[in-house]
Amino acid sequence: MRMSSLLFRERIQHCGFRQAAVLLPLLLFCVAIIAPRGTSSHEPITTKIMFNREIVRIFERRCLACHNSATTTSISLATYKQARPWAKAFKEEVLEKRMPPFQAVKGFGRFHDDYSLTQHEVDQIVSWVEGGAPKGDDKDLPPKASALGDWERGHPDLILQPETPVNISSGAGDEYRCFVLPTNLKKAQWVTAVDFHPGDGAAVHCASFGIDLSPLRQTSADPVDCGVGKGTREDRLGIWMPGQDVTGLPKHVARLLPAGARVVLRIHYQKGREATNFQSSLGLYFATGPAMKPLTTVTLVAAEQDIPAGARRYRVKASYLMPEAGQAIAIRPLLFPFAKSVEVTAHRPDGTIEVLIWARDYRYDWQPEYDFKQPVELPAGTRVEATAYLDNSNENPNNPNDPARAIRFASALCELSFITGQRKTR
Repeated sequence: MRMSSLLFRERIQHCGFRQAAVLLPLLLFCVAIIAPRGTSSHEPITTKIMFNREIVRIFERRCLACHNSATTTSISLATYKQARPWAKAFKEEVLEKRMPPFQAVKGFGRFHDDYSLTQHEVDQIVSWVEGGAPKGDDKDLPPKASALGDWERGHPDLILQPETPVNISSGAGDEYRCFVLPTNLKKAQWVTAVDFHPGDGAAVHCASFGIDLSPLRQTSADPVDCGVGKGTREDRLGIWMPGQDVTGLPKHVARLLPAGARVVLRIHYQKGREATNFQSSLGLYFATGPAMKPLTTVTLVAAEQDIPAGARRYRVKASYLMPEAGQAIAIRPLLFPFAKSVEVTAHRPDGTIEVLIWARDYRYDWQPEYDFKQPVELPAGTRVEATAYLDNSNENPNNPNDPARAIRFASALCELSFITGQRKTR
């Protein structure tokens, strides 16, 4: 049975994911599409690659941020006992390049956070699985990592959290909560990095944060309806997803947090077998020293239009004209159940065209931000264009309508973050 119908009118909400009823856990896109098979204790060992020596280290680098018992994915690869039943399934996932879900096509944009497997790592996994998936010696296991609760960049300069723990009921489905939290800052601060602690990683699917620019919105430590639209305005502050590293901004680049600012915190929770009660925390890191360059984020939104039922490759576009010269720092394609691919290109005034990113073979509920290895120059007058191809046919397994029907589509296609000149705090 497909997911229930939804209206694609909301802009950037709930971590950018389209609410096609219950968003499937990342599990479905990792290895659960192939049922684990039992293994024979007499299966011959024909490889020198061992779980405790090579494989667990690959998993630590590429997989365990999501696939551990403290996250929403119900498959953990942290130990041999947990990973062994999924060995053959995992082999197919990595050979088909479905895991890890790095969706940016190589050769179109250069990013420093490429967490896809190297060919050597793929070869080792395949050799381990085909050679009987041996455990190896426990003395070869790597030292245990630091506690999950540690702040990766040290103690934050400001920690924000709801006043009371959040209660998430048990059962199937998702819950969405929104909090407007006061910072009580006496003076403006430049934010250079943001870290998020989910509190209960097994319940938090993702989170997004923004600086509230709506003077009429009420400050509240309780869940409120603070969706985009209805006269609200926000300046993007960041997102959190399982497995995404805390990435600081380039030197002398930051987001301005005004004095007395409020932060909007949106959290997408995934229910489980048992009810849970916990607090999430948002840590902000401030800059010190010379003047900073402000980071600006623009959203490219497609015009509202009707997409007929059965359309397999329906093209939608959105664009943004650079009013002044800038440098692109990061980009985030916003993918949704109907999308087959999203491509973002820069059309410079001198006639040159550069593909900033091309995302395809995606997981529509896995929408990370991609940081460029080097800032991309965008002269004044550059037209940044996002093109998405949509599949509104019955052949699209993600189509929320069964059977397919005509939809009204009005959605953001991507976010682009860039720096321009310098601006002093007020």
